[in-house]
Amino acid sequence: MIAVKDITEIRPLAEENYAEVMQTEVEPALAAVRKEGYMTFEGGRKLHYEYYLCPEAKGSIVISHGFTESAEKFREMDYYFLQGGYNVFALDHRGHGFSSREVDDSRVAHVEHFSDYVGDFNAYVENVVRAHSGDLPLFLFSHSMGGAVAALYIQQYPDVFEKAILSSPMISPKTAGFPHWVTRAMAMGALAVGKRKELVFTEKGFDPDFTYERSNDTSEARFQYYYDKRKRTTEYQTCGASYNWVNESLKIIPIMLDPANCARVKAKVLLLQPAVDDVVEMPPQEEFVSKIDGAKLMKIPASKHEIYLSVNEGMEPYLKAIFAFLAD
Repeated sequence: MIAVKDITEIRPLAEENYAEVMQTEVEPALAAVRKEGYMTFEGGRKLHYEYYLCPEAKGSIVISHGFTESAEKFREMDYYFLQGGYNVFALDHRGHGFSSREVDDSRVAHVEHFSDYVGDFNAYVENVVRAHSGDLPLFLFSHSMGGAVAALYIQQYPDVFEKAILSSPMISPKTAGFPHWVTRAMAMGALAVGKRKELVFTEKGFDPDFTYERSNDTSEARFQYYYDKRKRTTEYQTCGASYNWVNESLKIIPIMLDPANCARVKAKVLLLQPAVDDVVEMPPQEEFVSKIDGAKLMKIPASKHEIYLSVNEGMEPYLKAIFAFLAD
């Protein structure tokens, strides 16, 4: 049983012995209450999910992870949310983790239509989350690509979530130094010659020797803990996009920023920005927030793109902002 705390008492784990505490305290506590399963779709495709139920929960938080990630990467956040008195639900998006893939190459994150992620997410919410949440309010927590899924979801399904947290959301991705029109042209050219599901040329595959210094994190302890899991588990070694994924990620930008779509949003929105982001562009995030009635933006110090893997100087205000927003 994970003890529920007052939100003012929830503190990030110490970095000095982070791995030890995760392995001996956090992971066993989570494993004791974790439920896992698969949703099966037409044609045999499967979507892997997990959830944690908190006795006398005051709400349910649904996590939408980022590009080449998995539900596994958010174990620490699961722990904090449970301490805060919330049920936690998470899935592996299609082509990620233990969910089905549309390509044989496990390095490649591929999707035919970005809306497929949104459809999967809705199926999970309607068939799993609601079944275990009853009439509890639903809250959405998302990161990066998962933030794009979240943005599209709250536009398309405005009555589901009361609040949505978008952490470094992929409203507009950075594209390896190329302007979007150049990247789109290259992707379309690759599609024209049958490379729809192939790894883009800028990606080289999973690197077991990848170092913290090259990461999107500011906490070496948090980075290394998950990267060690990636090295041990093939399903976590997805590391790059297909040409069609790139094309789809650019096609959704005007959809998310469309004023009419933004006007449909009913959920309260909190967008969290890192101090530095080499993965997604910040101005489109600010544009998105400006178009959502009542939406708030907060910048987190001492952080990079993966804010939830920051040093505690960043984790402290990050957690404080999240729990204050949920409690408001």
